[in-house]
Amino acid sequence: MNIYTKLVSKFIFPLHEKLKKHDTVRIRKDMEKSQWLSVEELKILQLERLKTFLMDVEGHVPYYQRLFKRLQFNPENITSLDDLKQLPLTGKSLIREQTEQLKADDAIGLAKFNTGGSSGEPLVFFIGNKRVSHDVAAKWRATRWWDVDIGDTEAVIWGSPIELGGQDKLKLIRDKFLRTHLIPAFEMSPVKIDGFIQKIKALKPKMLFGYPSALAHIATHAEKTGQILNDLDIKIAFVISERLL
Repeated sequence: MNIYTKLVSKFIFPLHEKLKKHDTVRIRKDMEKSQWLSVEELKILQLERLKTFLMDVEGHVPYYQRLFKRLQFNPENITSLDDLKQLPLTGKSLIREQTEQLKADDAIGLAKFNTGGSSGEPLVFFIGNKRVSHDVAAKWRATRWWDVDIGDTEAVIWGSPIELGGQDKLKLIRDKFLRTHLIPAFEMSPVKIDGFIQKIKALKPKMLFGYPSALAHIATHAEKTGQILNDLDIKIAFVISERLL
C-alpha cells in the first residue's frame, strides 16, 4: 500500500463516511473479524442477526407489523432459518403497492432508487444509511482480500447520460480524492471503445467497476484488435446489475 492510499483509507475516507453519518468503518472491521469464524460460529451469528433484524422490522415497519400479527409470527421464537418459511415472499408488485408501508419509521437518510426496468417496469424503492454503510463496507472488505484499498485507482465503467448528469461537484471532488475515475460507457461504438481502452491504459487502475456486458464488450474488442490489457496490474473487477455469464 502506497502512502497516498494509506492516507485515504485510514483518514480521508473514514472522515468522509463519518460526515455522511455512515457506520462503514466499524461494519468493515466487524466483517473482517467474522470472516474467520468457523461454519458453526457463522450459523449462530447469522441466526442472532436475523432475529435482531426481524425484531427491529416488527417494531418499526408498518407492513410487517400487520403481517406478523396476522400470522402470529414472533421473531423472538426463531430457532432456524426454516422458520422464515412461515412468511410469504415479498414480490415487486407488493413493493409497488406497499411502498410507504414498507418504510421503517426510524429510518435515517432514506434515498429514492429505482431499477432499470429491464423486466418491463422500473421498481422504485428506498435505501437508508444503514444499507449504504453495509454495501460500501462489504465492497471495501472484499477489495482488501486482493490487497486493494480505498484510495487505489479505480475505473468505473458506467451507464447513461442521465446517471452522469447526477454527478454533482461534491461527488466529483470526492472521486478525485479517492482516485475513482468515471468512464461514461453509454455508447459502445468501436471508436468509443478504443477511447475507453486508452483511458484504462493511462489510468492503470487496480480495480474495475461496472456492468459485466460493458466490461466484456471492451475486453472482446481489445482482443479482436490486438490491444494488450493483461499488463496493467488490474487486481479486481466488480460487476453489478446484470447476470454474470
